[in-house]
Amino acid sequence: MKIDCVVVDGGARYGLHPTWNELRGIAEFHLFEMDVQEAERLRRKYKNDPTIIVYPLGLYREDTVLKFTVNEHRALNSLFAAHDELLKRNEYMVQAFTPIDVEETQVRSIDSLFDGTPIHFLKLDVEGAEYEVLSGASKALQSSILAVRAEVLFSPVYKDAAAFGDLHKFLLDEGFELLNLDYTGAGNKAGRFSLPGRYGKLISTDAVWVVNSERLFSTTGSALRDNVIRMSSFLMNNGATDLAIEVLQQAVSKENVSFEAVQKDPLFNYLHRKVLLLFKSLLERPMWSESDVTSVYRQIFNLEFPTLNRFYESEIFS
Repeated sequence: MKIDCVVVDGGARYGLHPTWNELRGIAEFHLFEMDVQEAERLRRKYKNDPTIIVYPLGLYREDTVLKFTVNEHRALNSLFAAHDELLKRNEYMVQAFTPIDVEETQVRSIDSLFDGTPIHFLKLDVEGAEYEVLSGASKALQSSILAVRAEVLFSPVYKDAAAFGDLHKFLLDEGFELLNLDYTGAGNKAGRFSLPGRYGKLISTDAVWVVNSERLFSTTGSALRDNVIRMSSFLMNNGATDLAIEVLQQAVSKENVSFEAVQKDPLFNYLHRKVLLLFKSLLERPMWSESDVTSVYRQIFNLEFPTLNRFYESEIFS
């Protein structure tokens, strides 16, 4: 039986997020875009991919009809108005945030849309409405969602929009913990006098949360095994390879999880390949010995690590 992996993407302009590209054809994607023109473009883009479904809808805390502002830069379309004072302090942002129209969109809550259907991952880029979408996903967050990636605001880009702290507290209360931020030191530009790669003020970025260890390991049997595979795959793709290996080790050593029955599953094979490539790259570093890697690999997969020419001859890469 195939391990399902369901991803909901709110604010899907331009298509799949880069962290999901490698799982195209394996995971099932539900893309929501309230800009009807962009939704239609995405439908044409993915018309031959049955694993990607595009909805010309917005996500929100309830089912209703709302108006949204169409901005000059349509990727900044929002249910909220831009904050004038912040734009005055950052003049180069003014053109992008210039309103050109107001349109209506039907919005739905995740709990309403997916009632009885498990969701495993949630990605949100809805220009200030992330808190509202999370508020309409409480059932899914408490039952099946393993991780959330959301754009977060550290400054009032939109009037009355929730800030990072609001989302963080909400998700902490739901049993999630912060994994990382997509911030490398490059903020909102202020001038030329900066060190390479570090400048400006941090106004917004993406934040990633995952369910805490207690939540992840609260189930048993095949349900736990499948969640471990889903979570480890997500961690491998979101800058947390160390945590991915830690989860896999805990699953097999403390929870007696076995992957024997899913050796040919597409998602498990994907995870297996990612781990093999990680371990091979570690072997090229002076601080890692072959025994360090091969012993952990054997512990997780109950297999001998393929060395030398046997690595790329492995069936996992065919």
